Amino acid sequence: MGEVSLPRFELKRSESYRVAHASGALVSLNPNEGTIIFFVDRLSPKVNPDGSMSVEVVERELLVEVKLSPVGFKSLAMALLSNIQEFERRAGEIRVQPAGERRERDLSI
Repeated sequence: MGEVSLPRFELKRSESYRVAHASGALVSLNPNEGTIIFFVDRLSPKVNPDGSMSVEVVERELLVEVKLSPVGFKSLAMALLSNIQEFERRAGEIRVQPAGERRERDLSI
């Protein structure tokens, strides 16, 4: 039997393609689909009467929601982990706070 040739992939950016910076992501997975919602946190500081500043509100702007099949979700997780492992092999460990030590706003990451 002859060798099966695979199609060539050509990359094309959609008209809505954009680069966005995200502070974090909300993730969930169920038997039907995986969801990743990327967000940016923005502080809304206020000046107090004594001149000091405080933050009473953190505005969480949802940027984009990505839906994947469970297989696609796991494939993405494996690709991310592989990239992290290669990066840490070259540059050292990326330090992350243990979940119990994170502030409430950081729990979604």
